[in-house]
Amino acid sequence: MHTENANGPYLFSKYEEIFLYYLGVFTIPIYCQLPAGFAIVKINKSIKDFKLDSINLSSPLNNYLSRTWIRINGKPKYWSAISTFQFNLSQNRPDEDISDHTKQYILNEQIKGIITYCDSAASVISYNESDNLFFINYCWIEDGKWVNGGQNLASTEDEVLDIVIKNLPIQYANIPRIALIKQKPSNVKPFYDFISTIRQSPEEFLLRQLESHKLVINGEYHRRKVSWDMLKRLIAMPDFAHKVGTVFLELPSWCQSKMDEFMASETLKQEIILEIFREEQPLGWWDKGEFEFICDLRRINMNLPATKKIKVILADYQLPYSKLTKSEEWKEQEDRNAHMAHIISMTILSSDDHRGNLFLVGCGHAYKSEQKGIGSSAHNKTAFESAGAQLAKILGDKNVFCVFQHVLSSDNNGNNKSLLRGGIFDKAFELNGNRPIGFELENSPFGDEPFDGIHEIKYNIMTGSYADNFDGYLFLHPLDNEPQAAPLTEVFTDEFVDEIKRRAKLMGNENNRNFWFGRKATELTKQYIVEILLKDN
Repeated sequence: MHTENANGPYLFSKYEEIFLYYLGVFTIPIYCQLPAGFAIVKINKSIKDFKLDSINLSSPLNNYLSRTWIRINGKPKYWSAISTFQFNLSQNRPDEDISDHTKQYILNEQIKGIITYCDSAASVISYNESDNLFFINYCWIEDGKWVNGGQNLASTEDEVLDIVIKNLPIQYANIPRIALIKQKPSNVKPFYDFISTIRQSPEEFLLRQLESHKLVINGEYHRRKVSWDMLKRLIAMPDFAHKVGTVFLELPSWCQSKMDEFMASETLKQEIILEIFREEQPLGWWDKGEFEFICDLRRINMNLPATKKIKVILADYQLPYSKLTKSEEWKEQEDRNAHMAHIISMTILSSDDHRGNLFLVGCGHAYKSEQKGIGSSAHNKTAFESAGAQLAKILGDKNVFCVFQHVLSSDNNGNNKSLLRGGIFDKAFELNGNRPIGFELENSPFGDEPFDGIHEIKYNIMTGSYADNFDGYLFLHPLDNEPQAAPLTEVFTDEFVDEIKRRAKLMGNENNRNFWFGRKATELTKQYIVEILLKDN
């Protein structure tokens, strides 16, 4: 989102207009400074000058007027009808009361013009004088209709054009991908036939890959009991310590000395791990399965000879939240994916331990396709590729084996949930008796399917197939009755809740209820947080 000061009465003064018919006539605008494929139509009319009485998706302008009709009439249930398939909006939203003030605010908005790209993606540019902002309203063609694709903000004419020229070609390129994701396979037989002969359990499969690869990355959705139970079985296997020398975890690397102290301690000092968990994210980390896994790994390590002990390396980049004292310090200095890739690759390349290495991390850091990472960039910087993609380049693609676990797909906030490939994978596993298994994706019907396991990248043309992103696939448990993980409530003491409040004040978002468990940060208590976590569980 961009916000700078707006100025100048004409949005498109930057470009010289050579030829243009006015709105309502097919136009062939030519602007000497526009990249190939772009066209601009000037409008310069207020929304109140148009007739707003129905939904019409025949053009970018009509789509935007349909959006306006929904807004002024308080009919949010129609957003799904006019929006892209990828938004997955509900049709059951109740009507809303819209005040006269809000209606006038909307109707006074001025439509400056429309920028199109290759006649299939467009931005309707509007301006609201009271906000001194330009609104970049995206739309593109799906199934022959112009659909709403979201919005950006800008405050100068040049900024508008920079944003649009960057984004419209990407949106245009992704249109076929949206259609591909929308089209679900219907024949379960090839999927069932493939897995019906597989006998390896997930942990047996992982151990085999650890034996033959320099690094195995287990990409997970966080806080899954079935995942951590499987990993606890893996490290308990007699051959694990013979085949694995290092386990990398998605926890703050600046806490490595604490982890070393925990692993070397003669007695189980659980409070050390709780301290580390309180530094993973501003709210702390309450993954009980991971906590139990670390404790189990320490216990196993205590019974191993010195030459067979397993190292635990913390690889994540997190700010040292408990040590920050100024708001200006609250800026990420490094890209998380780049930080993880550097620590892991340097550890492996400098080690004389010839055993394999296991990296346990969220699947959003594990995919191999060459595209930007998710929510991981340094402050005001462009995101690097995922840690998985970077490590495959540094260590060699054949030396890095990335695994995806069968899951109910969602975004990083737990929204936009959907069954993988419309549920065809689930049907195949059900026919196979829901046996937990692990298998390679290459040359499999699963691997050939377009990857839709992470919402943030599933509609990106760069994403490709399951086999383009991951090398292996684990089925752990049927999703409809998967046991839920209990939260690690011990993380939240009265003292830590006070620390959370201090962090919120430094961040300057104390009133963001969506971030602070549904309350203002100042209203948080230990009892409330525990109750919320147990309720969500």
